[in-house]
Amino acid sequence: MKDYSRKITLYCPLCGNDQFESLDVAHEDAVDAPDTVRFKCSDCKSVYTKAELIESNNESIEDNIEEVQKELLKDFEKKLKKIFK
Repeated sequence: MKDYSRKITLYCPLCGNDQFESLDVAHEDAVDAPDTVRFKCSDCKSVYTKAELIESNNESIEDNIEEVQKELLKDFEKKLKKIFK
């Protein structure tokens, strides 16, 4: 089966930078970090929780979800057409 996963870059809502430093715990991958972990922007030094970064990047996240849904539907339709030929 095709991999539909995506990596979405989160941007600082203040300056637009995508580089952050974890303040609470060392996390190589922020995906596994709890929503309360704080991150500091490397440019403007603003501090946000993971939940706040996700919220401020919600539009980009929603766009990616819609893109994956369309791709899934398209692939599903192709499979159905193949089955019922």
